[in-house]
Amino acid sequence: MISTERLIERLDGHRVVFDKSGAPVDLEAPDDVGPATFLVTGVTDALKLVADGMVEGSVDRSRMWAVEAIILDRVVLERLGPRRLSLEDLLIEVRQLGFAWQISQISAP
Repeated sequence: MISTERLIERLDGHRVVFDKSGAPVDLEAPDDVGPATFLVTGVTDALKLVADGMVEGSVDRSRMWAVEAIILDRVVLERLGPRRLSLEDLLIEVRQLGFAWQISQISAP
């Protein structure tokens, strides 16, 4: 679960960078990102489609991203208020507040 209260405590200036469980991530956030951003890298692992335990085909890795970190700024966190959210709920709640999620590609760590 992601604690917005703990994220607010960890704000570095006006935003915080964290992983899908809410733990801090030591990544330099680009200056030009929006208030709610996914930092992503390209996928390098082989991906397969599986149905009923059988491999049905490959997935085009050029169309996939791996989320390395999430950035939220102070305004988004304050509007969310102190609460604990799953990643899925966080995605929905941020959108319901009127913020669009931005994608920013970074180099692989």
